[in-house]
Amino acid sequence: MERKTVNVTIDGRSLDAEEGNTILLAAREFGMHIPTLCYMDHLSPYGGCRLCVVEISNNGETLYRHLLYP
Repeated sequence: MERKTVNVTIDGRSLDAEEGNTILLAAREFGMHIPTLCYMDHLSPYGGCRLCVVEISNNGETLYRHLLYP
């Protein structure tokens, strides 16, 4: 089965991340360290601490989301 990817840019780096992954997992896949307090591999994503809030731009619209956003 072919892996579906989406192109994202993080800190000026263009990455082809697996579709459906969170922003945090996409960044980690490419060796980018992003500090988190509430993320744990064995728990469901929560995002309650808001330490990992990022700016997302899409077609001129800017949103602010935590890195657990797919």
